Amino acid sequence: MSDFTEIPDALRDGLPEDLKDAELAGADVAGADESCRLYGPPGAGKSTQSAFRAGTLAIEEDLQPSDMTVVTYRKALAGVVRNRLIDWGVFEAPDVDPEKADSANPFQYWCTIHAAAARATGFLADMDVQDDDLTGMVGGKAKRRFCSELGINYLPPRPWLETRWTVFYDLYTYSKNNLLDVGEWSYIEDTGLSPLRSDHGAERRLDAFRDEWGTAASFEKVVEKWEAFKREHDVHDFYELLEAAAVGGTPPTRLVVIDEYHDATPLMAAVSERWVEAADTAIVAGDPDQVVNGYAGASPRFFEEIGDRVERDLPVVQLDRSWRCPDEHFEAAARILRQERSPPSLTTAGPGQLLRHPAPELRHDGDEWRLPDSGTDGGPVSLWQEYGTDLMFLTRTRKQADGVAAALDEEGIVYVSQDDVGGDWEHRLTLLRALDTLEGVRPDETTTSTRIDDYGGASGNTAKTPDNYALTVDEARALFRHTHGRYLDADRDDITELLQEIEYGDGPDEVPLDAITEYVTDKWWLRYGAGSASISELTRLDDRDRQAMRAAWTRYEPPYTLALAEGTRVLTIHASKGAEATDVVVYDGITGRVARGLDERAAARENEARTWYVALTRASKRLHIIRDAFDWTDAYLPADLEPRAAKAALDAAVATDGGESDGA
Repeated sequence: MSDFTEIPDALRDGLPEDLKDAELAGADVAGADESCRLYGPPGAGKSTQSAFRAGTLAIEEDLQPSDMTVVTYRKALAGVVRNRLIDWGVFEAPDVDPEKADSANPFQYWCTIHAAAARATGFLADMDVQDDDLTGMVGGKAKRRFCSELGINYLPPRPWLETRWTVFYDLYTYSKNNLLDVGEWSYIEDTGLSPLRSDHGAERRLDAFRDEWGTAASFEKVVEKWEAFKREHDVHDFYELLEAAAVGGTPPTRLVVIDEYHDATPLMAAVSERWVEAADTAIVAGDPDQVVNGYAGASPRFFEEIGDRVERDLPVVQLDRSWRCPDEHFEAAARILRQERSPPSLTTAGPGQLLRHPAPELRHDGDEWRLPDSGTDGGPVSLWQEYGTDLMFLTRTRKQADGVAAALDEEGIVYVSQDDVGGDWEHRLTLLRALDTLEGVRPDETTTSTRIDDYGGASGNTAKTPDNYALTVDEARALFRHTHGRYLDADRDDITELLQEIEYGDGPDEVPLDAITEYVTDKWWLRYGAGSASISELTRLDDRDRQAMRAAWTRYEPPYTLALAEGTRVLTIHASKGAEATDVVVYDGITGRVARGLDERAAARENEARTWYVALTRASKRLHIIRDAFDWTDAYLPADLEPRAAKAALDAAVATDGGESDGA
């Protein structure tokens, strides 16, 4: 007889050594063939336990990946369960790209919830991306075009600033994700929507809209213009994928796994609940103690109430051991969380370090950052040099994160960040790869030019010839975008057409340098084939980009890719959920706007406690606290957080061992 309370031998045999003795958590509450909620505190292994349950069910009931839907809300986590079950030998790796929608891909519903919604409904299936250069999902190009038609700015000069577009789109997407009626709805009947002004978050955003647009402007009229623009160009916002799935389209339902469910918005919940109701077995994983994406309207109540909402028994399996979070870190985090809600009972991972560093100031004057010297104790660069690259910098706001990123940029230190924080290292590195390939390359007629040496290239017959070198399409596109028009010998539309022919053709996705000789002047090779000296010749870059790229060229060896970051990340605390690092640097401080919200609303205080609970539980070894780095912020963390957390961890360890604390 099948036993759904134990990990089967066929699964256990493939587990790595550190998991050989693992158990199916909560088997006494719900076996692997029973639906449940996995309540997983930081580092408790929600994804691992989801994989155990999915693997057990697959083996015991002979399920295939194509029988299952495994989704999360964040792209970075979408493949975790799939990859583990492949590594453990439960499933074979597919012959096609496991990320793509393809009938030959058995894992096509192991993805983000947005991707699964699109595949289940056939959304975009008949779309021809060649018909219109905006067709498809909304991107920067469509937003920029719309703003141009309205005569408004699309991008603010800095990510923490706002434009008329950003305050409109913030309110618009918030309303859609929260099932609020803003006029035109293509999929959901307006009878199921709440009035815009019934929601506190929408009201605050509406005030910001009026401040930026003026009281005479009508939000609903701008909505009509945006939706008419989308229909004209057959372009779609990502929320529309979920709208379509909320009223129709169901993915495979033998097993449905939904991770990170504490971050569900009302629209996400509407989709998820349909799928959970249809599932033979459903696993809903989350942690209602972690900060939620309140900016989008997410709420932990969806995790806490889903059983009642779908009228289905979904008992809670609480994971009670953190394999990552050290004792001191959890004591600090639990103290903060305890201000608003009860922390979970958790066995933590043993001793770690909780360090306080001096606070070199990161000052923002006008449009410039005034930064500490690279060797300043406690500065971002100094910490990176001392503790290595597996280092995550966390701040409460995007502006604070940008200051940390600016310090790293000054030294050319590559890091990974969210889209709206710091510099775009992926784009910078694409340009550096292009310049590295192009360095010293000269057509025959330019190899004897006396000006080549002026730009750092080879002279005489030692120059490299174009026929032996190529750029990727992305590298060529980036380089031409930053090429000054005076060095082109063709219209930019002709160059765009060339790159599209290569990109959509049957051959390799690369641009031979000899194929572009007729599109550029001789001087182009001199200006952009001079290695690091050519960085100065790139247009559309600011001084910060150029400084960062020059320093990175010196610091690193090719190939210039994001792999050079080696774990270095700069994130807001909200964006760090699900992430971990050996070392985490947390910058204390909240803005006056956040502080006012805490004074006004209990919900804001509770979510703020969840925010810092996340920040303090990301490190596996060392947690670094930096205070007073930004002069426009107020302290949030208690001044005695570190010593009290260390003492609490010691007392707990002594109590567990049955001894007595010396009161240190």
